[in-house]
Amino acid sequence: MTFMGDERAQSVQVGAVLLFGVLIIAFSSYQAFAVPEQNQEVEFNHNQQVQTQLQDLRNAIVSVPGQPSRQAVSVQLGTRYPSRLVATNPGPPSGLLYTDGTSNESQNLTIRNAEARTPETADYWDGTTPRHYNTGAIAYKPEYNVYGEAPETVYEHSVVYNQFREGNITLSEQTMVDGRDITLVTLNGSMSRSTSDSVTVDVEPKSQSSRTVRVTNTTSTSNVSVSFLSRLPASEWRALLDNEIDPNPGDKGNEQYVASVTGAEGPGSLYNITIVFERDTTYRLKMAKAGVGSGDTDESEAYLTTVGSEEITVARGNNKEIVLEVRDAYNNPVSGIEVNGSDDAGALATNTESSDSDGQVTFEYNTDSNTPVATNQVNFSLQSLDSSFDGETPKNVSVSVEVTAGSGNGGTNGNNEEIGLAYNYDALALDNDDPDTIPGGIQYSFTNTHDQQVEITDISLTSQSTNVNRISDQVTPNDQRERTELYIDGDIRDGYTDIDGGTDLPVDIDIDIDGFERDGNPEVSGQSDGEVYLYEFRPGNNDAVDMSGKSVTQTITYTFPNGETRASAFTVTGDYSESDPDIRPPVADFGSVKHNDNTGNNNDDVQFEFRVADKSGIDSVELTATDESGTELNSVTRNPSSGSLVDYKLNLGAKNVLSGSNSRVNVEITLVDNSGNTHICEGTIRNADTDLIDERGLRCRTP
Repeated sequence: MTFMGDERAQSVQVGAVLLFGVLIIAFSSYQAFAVPEQNQEVEFNHNQQVQTQLQDLRNAIVSVPGQPSRQAVSVQLGTRYPSRLVATNPGPPSGLLYTDGTSNESQNLTIRNAEARTPETADYWDGTTPRHYNTGAIAYKPEYNVYGEAPETVYEHSVVYNQFREGNITLSEQTMVDGRDITLVTLNGSMSRSTSDSVTVDVEPKSQSSRTVRVTNTTSTSNVSVSFLSRLPASEWRALLDNEIDPNPGDKGNEQYVASVTGAEGPGSLYNITIVFERDTTYRLKMAKAGVGSGDTDESEAYLTTVGSEEITVARGNNKEIVLEVRDAYNNPVSGIEVNGSDDAGALATNTESSDSDGQVTFEYNTDSNTPVATNQVNFSLQSLDSSFDGETPKNVSVSVEVTAGSGNGGTNGNNEEIGLAYNYDALALDNDDPDTIPGGIQYSFTNTHDQQVEITDISLTSQSTNVNRISDQVTPNDQRERTELYIDGDIRDGYTDIDGGTDLPVDIDIDIDGFERDGNPEVSGQSDGEVYLYEFRPGNNDAVDMSGKSVTQTITYTFPNGETRASAFTVTGDYSESDPDIRPPVADFGSVKHNDNTGNNNDDVQFEFRVADKSGIDSVELTATDESGTELNSVTRNPSSGSLVDYKLNLGAKNVLSGSNSRVNVEITLVDNSGNTHICEGTIRNADTDLIDERGLRCRTP
């Protein structure tokens, strides 16, 4: 029998080979096209994530002014591809995060032609010496396997942007210039990290505070300017600053103060950018220094200045504090620095003091009944005091102390009285940009007659004038004078509160808490002025009320650097003239209105401590306390002279008056001047041993 070959299995084998080939081709295509495409998507998404994290890092840096603690920001430099059963991934991509120029002393930010408005601070900010500050950039450079067109993301001078080969795309706004506010944060330290993992960048404040220094141009022909090196050309900085560039330079009606933005070729691929500000304008300069990586440096003392006036007055037999402040080149306080003092009269209690955590140094100037009536010069220095002392150099300060035979303490309330925040009787009724033309706002100034700076925390407003029932600005934006219900212009720091929809009167406003928008508490130097803007008063939700001849009573609560709280109360009248009949009620400055439960079998009392003043003189001060039912607990009438201190303990006639059925003590202070004008301040004490001033519980009005 003959057997033939069986070839039936060959078709199966050929099919298997073909199928295997198809699988190989499909896998190769998946490996060559699908995997890179998926990985590119992973890399693109990671790059978006890093851009967001660089913006978080930027926010941490620009918030260093006023931020005393270190902030940590995580940045994911690389990423991981998804796991695959058969296909293979390239190695995980990484990225490089590095600083550029931050340790190169030749890469500077420079401020020119800036002269401080405060005399002793002007020894350092003299307008003729350019001030240089090293700074640079932080950049992220990705090292992807597939996403080859990924940008380098850069932070510099408050801006984050993507740098492509074809151009740049900004990811954030700039914070260097905002109207008359100039905020400069330099970058210090060195860092270079390349990894696929995340890294934590610690942003450490090396010099910071919320302090601002008022500066202006030195002459009518010079301009305050800020110059710096940047990877962005001038055209892109002009776009970033578009809202700040004055389209009509010199027009004082505009809110833009940048006169020009120019650029020139700098070293390497950098541009030298210069922002020129308009002349004859006072700018608020705030500066800080942020450290990243390693090698960042602390700032040492640069100059010494006064906190308050360079001229003080002390009555013979009294004492006066002279407060100084040690600052670095960024105008921020430096602690633990020894300051030397001397005076020919020998009235300084000590000749050496060290700066505290706020950079402040306090010297006590003591006089007695034998101290000669004279004007003495007191010298202070960060260096040794010798015959070569020059009070006009940055590290030296001269203070003139006038010793008088009388009891005045300086101040500016008409009779040379120290009266806390003294109203300057200059209120104007003005209109803002709302649709009507009615002057429904009030602007006025006050003088901080203390030698120390103060921080204004609260203000209460009351009015007994016809139809003055609400305050509502009804315009935007809300962060400018005349465009918010309350704006206080302080020489150290401004503050404002915008109340959405306005508010009824009377009202108590906690400046850094209340409102729809706000910007912290204003601060005013000793012996310096503050400006208050209130817009606009209305009978309801109607058009504004003409505030000419109408009055609003203010109770302004403020604190000293040591935490002590006081409150000044006065009434302002729009467009009041000195030739008009005297309608001005007395002014009062309260240190305490405090309940004391005492010890043992003593009766409770209320301790009053305040100063009262009026140009026509004080007729009477009546102090009254009543219980919850309105029954009088005690009352007394005093007849102080204008400018004198009322320090009186009002006996409540019983022990534990705040117990049982009585849960409060109502306090009323009635001030009457010699022209018959009356000022009433009221408050309710609900807890034992509490102070109405500390509790912000005192509100004043005119009847």
